[in-house]
Amino acid sequence: AVIEGNPAAPMSDTIVRELALKGIVCLCSVSLSSAYYNELPPYVFSSLPTIDEYAQQSAEYIAKKMLGRNASLAGDELNPAQSYAKKKRVFGMIYEKGVGTTVYPELERAHQVFSAALRAKGIVPAIEVGYLYNPGANQNEVTNVIASMKNKGVTTVIPIWDPLYPILLTSEASRQLWFPEWFVVGTGLSDTTTAGRLYDKLQWRHAFGVSPLWVTWNKVANSHGYREYHDARPGDAAGQEGVLINVYRARIATLFRGFHMAGPRLTAATFSAGELAYPPTGGLAAAPLTFITRQYPTEIKDFMEVYFDANARGPDERGTMDSGVMMKVNAGKRYRQGQWSTAAPSRANPVSTSDTAPGRDPVNWGGHRQYKACLSCS
Repeated sequence: AVIEGNPAAPMSDTIVRELALKGIVCLCSVSLSSAYYNELPPYVFSSLPTIDEYAQQSAEYIAKKMLGRNASLAGDELNPAQSYAKKKRVFGMIYEKGVGTTVYPELERAHQVFSAALRAKGIVPAIEVGYLYNPGANQNEVTNVIASMKNKGVTTVIPIWDPLYPILLTSEASRQLWFPEWFVVGTGLSDTTTAGRLYDKLQWRHAFGVSPLWVTWNKVANSHGYREYHDARPGDAAGQEGVLINVYRARIATLFRGFHMAGPRLTAATFSAGELAYPPTGGLAAAPLTFITRQYPTEIKDFMEVYFDANARGPDERGTMDSGVMMKVNAGKRYRQGQWSTAAPSRANPVSTSDTAPGRDPVNWGGHRQYKACLSCS
């Protein structure tokens, strides 16, 4: 098996395809299209949803809760002249199309998947603008992206972007005194507290939308990744596990699930069959609904409603305390496709982190090695 890899890049895409064609399991990729996975033999798996599922969830939410209604969550308090809260929403899409000077076909396919899902629900963006990831070398493009949105009267942005370019784009929006609604589709870490704190807070306090993530821990030391790491390496000091230990853990969890489900004879074929046979599990605030299908060979199948509270103080996904928190609405209630209501976007009963959220395994850790009981047993 091969772990990690980013097939959005041409070279990595070639490598992943070669691995799959040779029957080698690859625990790699992040939110690529369903078409990408289905072009290959069934040996490529990931944890976060396919871009198709992000698109379908976003389109349903927008169609039911936002389409045809005023942009009530825009930043008119910062620029009263725009008066977006008194206008029906006008949507615009910003999407990453490549890196440097190279356009990546899979990123363009993600754009097309999203555009099609929106249009299928009657959502027709006034403008769709792509950008090339090239920090420090294309400020003119950043300026033009925002100017294009503003000139088209966009009140609500639907961005499909990488983790870092929002820093530039949101700052440029404030420079141009443009304060729209920012719809969080959940891609590129845009649904995390960690990333949100890097964005222009005058802009990001108007961010809300959907996320496949879950209610994280108050204390990273209580998390699965931390406990498992230090059970295996009891001599390591706290902190040596790394701030992203629970991100690293995700692919390993997928790998071992495949081992267990494969049965007594482990091959790439039985591993794949085992992943597909894993029964739907979870669906709670701290435990997303998890299962894999051939069409969508990624694990998480439900989403929650989120918004960024720029004034709230709390820990981010690494346990760092500061202001600005991505809040989960209704205590992290999760929704499958078809389950969103027609009520307006909500900020009711928010929670950011919890060590006792529904779906959270009881903490079973005493700072010692455990030889008889698994770490997650109650």
